[in-house]
Amino acid sequence: MKNLKKIVKAIVPVIARLIPLKKQIIFSNFYGKLPGDNPYYIWQWAEKHKIQSIWLVNDLKSAREEYAEYSFTKFVKYRGIGALMALSTSQIWVDNVRKPWIPLKRGNQLYIQTWHGEPLKQIEADAISSLDNLYLQWAKNDSKALDYVISGSDLSVSAFLKAFWLENGKEKILKIGEPRWDLFNNLETIDFSVINSTLGLNSDDKIILYMPTFRDSKGNNNAIKLNFDELISLFDSSYKLILRLHPNISHTYLHTNNSRIINASKFGNPQDLIARSEVVITDYSSSMFDAMIANKKVILLAKDLDQYLNNNRKLYLEYKALPFPKFYSEDELRSFIVNQFNDNGMFNYNDFIQQYGFVQEYHATEKIGKIILNKLNSTGKKKCI
Repeated sequence: MKNLKKIVKAIVPVIARLIPLKKQIIFSNFYGKLPGDNPYYIWQWAEKHKIQSIWLVNDLKSAREEYAEYSFTKFVKYRGIGALMALSTSQIWVDNVRKPWIPLKRGNQLYIQTWHGEPLKQIEADAISSLDNLYLQWAKNDSKALDYVISGSDLSVSAFLKAFWLENGKEKILKIGEPRWDLFNNLETIDFSVINSTLGLNSDDKIILYMPTFRDSKGNNNAIKLNFDELISLFDSSYKLILRLHPNISHTYLHTNNSRIINASKFGNPQDLIARSEVVITDYSSSMFDAMIANKKVILLAKDLDQYLNNNRKLYLEYKALPFPKFYSEDELRSFIVNQFNDNGMFNYNDFIQQYGFVQEYHATEKIGKIILNKLNSTGKKKCI
């Protein structure tokens, strides 16, 4: 049976190449997760413009139930035969990670790689020693296929040039900001009623968002455990603490009946939580840059910095060069909150933003949309912005 599936999967893309390309976009998010991250916001634009879309997902039932009202979208099983057919016949591809399996890209197809955040940790070709050979082959094939990769800063432009094997393809890097940042434009106009209702928040609640990086090693995840009850007690009663942990471990580290602490580990897009927050506490996550672009107070707590750097990939920047208040123990963090938290001068990122050329225009989705429309409306060469 397995051999038969392999044969079918090899034949389908060949047959599909005989079918004219369809004016539709095929989306994927983190190897088949439900719609999210940068592709999610491009999809919202596509739905608004009544462009046919296909999402490749692992959980078809959940996707179809949660997004039943999306009239122009179809959900297909990730890595199934239907996915191969869809990839082979869709004119536009949008993904935020490497495609571990792709049919041979056709001449008039357009592949937009959005990636999933401004890289702090070294990636791809810069992290060869920490990646297996199979993934590296996927990554190289993916880089050969992509037409554009989306960047939000000079930091990622520099990383992508080398790490994506694009030294001779700088024109493929579009420094236009990240689609997931567009949400942060005019934050005061956002209607947070759905988030408030889902998480049981009052409209005037101030939010501290704790969103640390997931460690691959189970033992290492102890570094993200805090005394959450004590932490929220340091803030006045108008504040609540929202925890965005990896769903697999959130139940392990949250044992409290404190009504001021909310577990949002299974909540949808983290950018919605960042937008709703006043403060974001993290460690090594690219969410620090998202929160910076949203002009939030960012605090870094890295209790296991030395261990993390020894066991994981190197960083593109020295940790101490990051522009946010940094602490290496809960005692240090508590002292800062009590004595300096209200000093807004501690949260000035302007020099860093200028130094690394972060884009704060909030029109990335619109610009990508123009590229997509140019492609869908033309059979000639792709146009740039």
